Order: sequence, then C-alpha cells, then structure tokens
Amino acid sequence: MKFGRIKRQHGRVGGLDELLDRIVRDCPHVSRIVPGRIKVRRGKTPPSFRVQYPTPAGLKCLFTSTGTVQEVFLICKDADAARQWLIDSGIAEAHDK
Repeated sequence: MKFGRIKRQHGRVGGLDELLDRIVRDCPHVSRIVPGRIKVRRGKTPPSFRVQYPTPAGLKCLFTSTGTVQEVFLICKDADAARQWLIDSGIAEAHDK
C-alpha cells in the first residue's frame, strides 16, 4: 500500500501529489508523509498548505484546495526545522499563534 516515503493508500486531492513529492525529495527533516482525511467544504480558495500544529511524530498540516481540505501528517524528528524549511521554501505560509 505504500510506495517510497509517501503513503499512497488514501486518496489525495488534486495538486497535492506534486507538493508531497517535492517535500519528501527536498526536505532533509521529513522521513515520511501520511495523507489523511479529506473534507468537503464550501467556497473557492486558491490552493494553500499550512502547518496546523506539532504532533508526537512530527507535524499536522492542512492542504486547502477548491472545495476540499486534506489533512497531511509529516513524520520528522525535528518538527521545528521541518516547519522552518516549509516556510523558507515557500510551501507553507508563516502563521504566528
């Protein structure tokens, strides 16, 4: 069910595969990626990727696209370094809590 370092068992919303491939290929802090639940929502928004919060295994992120939101779990040893890499590379936006 899994191929490489991205779990492929669950479905993924459009545009997410390319982003996940880039993260797992280029980010030295991320060891695996597990796409999570997809939720349908109203509204049309441009695609965005944001870090929601740290988890014991790494980071929980949300990928928002037109009409859908998908959870994405990044498995990493250094969550702070992975979060900073995502921001520095322009994948995620910096959000202060």
